[in-house]
Amino acid sequence: MTEPTRPPESLPMRILIGLLVAVILLLPVVLIGSGVWLLAQRQLGDRIEATVISCDTDAGYRQYSQYCTARWTEDGVEKTGPIEASGDNEVGKTVVATERDGVLYSRSLGLPLILIALGLPFSFLTFKWLQGKLRRKNAAAPTPPTR
Repeated sequence: MTEPTRPPESLPMRILIGLLVAVILLLPVVLIGSGVWLLAQRQLGDRIEATVISCDTDAGYRQYSQYCTARWTEDGVEKTGPIEASGDNEVGKTVVATERDGVLYSRSLGLPLILIALGLPFSFLTFKWLQGKLRRKNAAAPTPPTR
């Protein structure tokens, strides 16, 4: 008895599946990489106390962004500029930040840890998926006859 054959997948469906697999494989890299980058920004550079002056919200169709401005003193000179990874809950408060190349980075651990925590399960799922694919490929490969 022969097994019924499946019709070949259409080209658009193959492209869609390929793109979906690529996104799923890249998602943990992006999430964990972003979290590690924010942790590095937190640790490197000069520590400065800054006062968050204001935060502006930019709400678009599919995107919500918040841009905060802070004031700090460096070598006796008062400076004003953007502060990354800060939110409107810190407006009017003095926060400890890290200054690199004229930009302040909040030393908050919240966002980096959230990004890493979201990326780890996806990396585990990606690892298990790849492991299953490799096992099926090895199981399907014919073994050479032995004498």
